[in-house]
Formats: sequence, structure tokens, C-alpha cells
Amino acid sequence: MLYYEFKAQIARGDIAPLYRIDGEDKYWAELAYKDLLALSSELDTEVLRDDQPVEDAVFGVQNFPMMAERKLVVIRDRKLKDADVKILEEYLRSPVDSGVILIYNCEGKVKGERAFTFDAVTEGELVPYIERLAREMGGSVTSSAARKLASYTEMNMTRIKNELLKMIALGEITDDLVAAYVEPSYSYRVFDFTDAIARGSYTGAYEVLSSLARNPAEYSPFFTKLTDYIRLMLHAKLAKNVPDAALAQALGVSPYPLQKAKRAAANYTPRQLLAILMKMYSLEQDYKSGAIGVENAMDLAIAEAIEARKK
Repeated sequence: MLYYEFKAQIARGDIAPLYRIDGEDKYWAELAYKDLLALSSELDTEVLRDDQPVEDAVFGVQNFPMMAERKLVVIRDRKLKDADVKILEEYLRSPVDSGVILIYNCEGKVKGERAFTFDAVTEGELVPYIERLAREMGGSVTSSAARKLASYTEMNMTRIKNELLKMIALGEITDDLVAAYVEPSYSYRVFDFTDAIARGSYTGAYEVLSSLARNPAEYSPFFTKLTDYIRLMLHAKLAKNVPDAALAQALGVSPYPLQKAKRAAANYTPRQLLAILMKMYSLEQDYKSGAIGVENAMDLAIAEAIEARKK
């Protein structure tokens, strides 16, 4: 994982004079940002205001630190102009050993910067991190439970940390404990439902629907969400050679549901997915017009999606 690489460099004292931290995954980017802030003291850290020129960063970092080993100056949330880049590149020709400039969430690259771009991690990368996090909290979690927790929360690290804190006092965190104490996200139910359909499992699909039976009002938004997800599966199938990050950005979704959609779409051809999507549109129109009930529409959608795999 990129964050481990970043942490290892910091731990062994391999500190660059200028960093650029950015990426779509704000959790990891913010974590790295805070790690760099920890290299200095509050008194020796300066964050440039929006109206301050980049020259102030170079001037500030050359001041000798008073309370820490390093002076840290942060440039964040702005677009670097060509003149700004030139100033920073000129500074890097002869940087001071006691100073670090951090460019955070900015447009524009500087030759010689040490860049860390934190895009979404995979589920496989996240599982060992969750295990490590549980140990740091004084507990433990099985690998399968860590994977379930990642799936239930759609790999939302803020929620994962909160859920671990709630369960850590109950002993080793297992699959059963996660299932009992963690409420799956609404999107996770759609993922789970679609995975069951893609496997041809009527039983798995109806197990997910049974969780909605307690509140029939959830059927309609679930059906709409399912239609959106099947459309995402079709896009993923048609654009299989496009990198996940680029495709997710183009479609306006996060990489995780796109990864799930790609795996589910592997069970279908593009023509089959298009036929299912058209059927979903038709069924949605039928139940909204009152021609059929939404529960019946869901039954027909399940049959259509599972039987399409056999054609």
C-alpha cells in the first residue's frame, strides 16, 4: 500500500525538501498530511493563506526552526501558476536541510518534488490495514471479518475506525460479530444482491430481499438503486480497457462500486446487460404506473437477470 511506503520513508528519516500530497482518497491523503505536520511543532509550522504568494513559502522555510528539527510550510488548495512552479524549482536547486515545503491538494507539478497521489485502495490492500488497526487498538480481527467490515462500510475508513472502536472490547472480531453489530450500507445490499444474481443464486438474492421485508417502503428506492447499478455494470463492461480511476471519474462514482460492478459484469455479455437494463426500465414504469406491485416487479427482475446468464 502506498501509505505504508510513505510511512516507511518518514520512519527511517528519509525526508524530502518538498512534498506533493493529493489524490481522490482523502482519508489517506489527510493521514499523510498529518504525518508530515508531525515532523514539526505548531510554532514552526506555517500554512499559507490564499492571498499569500509562493515566495512566502520559500522565505518561511529558510527561517531556522525554534522548537523542532524542521520548519514546515504548507501550500494547499490552490492552482500553482507557472511562475510559482519556477520559484519552487529554483528553491530545490539548493534547499535547506531544516525545512520542508508541503504542497497539498494543489494543481501543478514541480520538478524534483516527492509526490504521493493517494487513489482508492483495493479491498485486498485494506484488509491487512484493518487488522493492523485493530492490533493498535489493543484487539484483533480475523481476515474474513476485516473483509466483511470493509464491504459493509464500502471501505469508508472513518466508519471502519468507529465500528472497530465499538467492537474491540467484545473480544476477537469475527464474521458473526460484524454481522451482528455493523449495519450494512444501503449500497452494500445492492452489491450483495447483484452478486447473488450474477452467480445465479435465487436463494442469495431473496436473502437480501428478506432484510427489506420489514419495511416494504424500501423496495422502490432499492429497485431504482439496482437499476442504476446494472447501468454501471454495462458501462464497466463496455469500457473494460479504461483504468478504474479514469472511468470512475467520468461516471461520477467512487472506484469501489465500479470494481464491484466489473466483477459482477464478468458473468454477462454487453448484450445481456443491455437487455436486463431495458427490462428494469420497463418494470419500473409498470410498478410506478400501478400495473404491477413493486414486489412482483422485483421477482420478475430477479428471474430476468438470472435467466439471462443461461442464454
